[in-house]
Amino acid sequence: PPSPPPSPPPLRPIPLPFFPSSLQHLVPIYSFGENDLYPQAFRNESGTFVRRVQEFWLKRIGYATPYFCGSGAFCMPAIPGNPIPRRHPIITVIGDPIECPKIEHPTEADIEKLKVQVCITMRCM
Repeated sequence: PPSPPPSPPPLRPIPLPFFPSSLQHLVPIYSFGENDLYPQAFRNESGTFVRRVQEFWLKRIGYATPYFCGSGAFCMPAIPGNPIPRRHPIITVIGDPIECPKIEHPTEADIEKLKVQVCITMRCM
């Protein structure tokens, strides 16, 4: 189930297929404030109806349906299900490029080494 909007998104592990397809450089980018673009439309604490529906879909299809509010219109604060985000500043940090040697058939060790470099660079940002 989704976390409340004020909490920052955690650094998620980067899937392995992403790295072998990289060309010459990886540029790590991280944006702060994206979680605040869509506040939750309903409370989803443990035991609520919304939480039970989300957990049901999470078990069935592996995805918890978000119930969010987009921006308001005509002086309304927010409209549930509106796909247009609220006005909220997003701060994007762009890290230094990471050089990726062109390897025809990368091994898992090569991919893991690059993954560690990306994670270190992301934490230094």
